[in-house]
Amino acid sequence: MSTVTIFKPVSRTSNSPFRGFPRTRVTVGPDGKTTTVVDASAPTPLRARLSLHGGIASGVILFGSGTYGMVADDTFTLVSFGTLFLTSCITGPAAWYGLRQLTKKRAVVTFTSEQIHVRKTFGSRTFERTHPHGFVLLPHDKAEKERDRHAFLERKRPPKWWSWNRKKYYGDSFHVVLQCFGERYDILTVHGRKKAEKIHARLQACDAVMDGTDFGDSGVSLSPDADWGVEAGGL
Repeated sequence: MSTVTIFKPVSRTSNSPFRGFPRTRVTVGPDGKTTTVVDASAPTPLRARLSLHGGIASGVILFGSGTYGMVADDTFTLVSFGTLFLTSCITGPAAWYGLRQLTKKRAVVTFTSEQIHVRKTFGSRTFERTHPHGFVLLPHDKAEKERDRHAFLERKRPPKWWSWNRKKYYGDSFHVVLQCFGERYDILTVHGRKKAEKIHARLQACDAVMDGTDFGDSGVSLSPDADWGVEAGGL
């Protein structure tokens, strides 16, 4: 008695042309349809500021508590003090980097031939790709207010040569936005121009690739083979 084996089609991950940040995955399902997933994470301006202050505070607290402990225990030496100082200098940046990574906000954008699905930490939303839409990079809503405040402080207390430059958190932050029918939907608020531009460019490219994959000449194809359309009467 012969045995018939039935192979069930499974989805596969195709060779993605996208490399680096943000993480992007292109999957072809059993039905031949392509799904593109963009997984982006970035610090917001407020979290970037808190991370920096937290890193500085951790270094200062370690140095202060260590110095007090050595003085109280009568174990103060130049070697121990130098070791404590170097450890504090390393702890500050390490804590800043760790806090910055831990406090990043994340958004996952999934492209299919029919829809764009945006999933964030709290809530998600789905948009029809057939509706007029586009991805836009906008300056942060508080950037102008921050700029005016810095200008006022500089007029009130002109900076000296030893003064620290006032860091522009909101001025260097942007909203990655999906616009559909004129409605604004914020996908991610990003601190850092380069990171925001990379996320914006990747979303635009993935949207164009989905057009090329599913609608032929109206978008960008993933491979040269996809550029050949089906001709009338072809085999």
